[in-house]
Amino acid sequence: MKTKMISILLAVLILGSLMIPAVFAADTDYSELDNETAVYTYLTEEMGLNTAAACGVLANIEYESGFDPTVWGDGGTSHGLCQWHSGRCSNLSRFCEENGYDVDSVYGQMAYLEYELTNSYPSVLEYLQNVEDSASGAYDAAWYWCCHFEIPADREYQADLRGTAASEDYYPAYAS
Repeated sequence: MKTKMISILLAVLILGSLMIPAVFAADTDYSELDNETAVYTYLTEEMGLNTAAACGVLANIEYESGFDPTVWGDGGTSHGLCQWHSGRCSNLSRFCEENGYDVDSVYGQMAYLEYELTNSYPSVLEYLQNVEDSASGAYDAAWYWCCHFEIPADREYQADLRGTAASEDYYPAYAS
């Protein structure tokens, strides 16, 4: 009796584990979306960020790459949506290769972004997860992201520009 019960439990666990990927698999075909929409969708559906937080990230990506995951900057030392620089760029390539993603795809770069936030920038992720879902929250998210994740030259000025774009352009477009 005990052996039969253990066998049944094992069967349930094995079958259940086979069904988990189907339950949690993304329903979105990212290749069907324009890059901006794909980024927003990943941030909100895959990462669970609210609209304001996602808009803060969108504004920064607009300034960094114009939503082009193939773009190179800084004299060929920065690549992709977030213009990952030098060692971070190498880490992006390694992550995509090890996980079967195209390094020039929005989805691969967003998967790396989520990985990098979770493992190297948890305070930035926590800030985004707790930002108020409002136009002012979008400004704050963009400002914080710029100063603590992107860290461009003239960061205070850039943070204000990106915060304004997040609150005045992106948030009204996505909040409705």
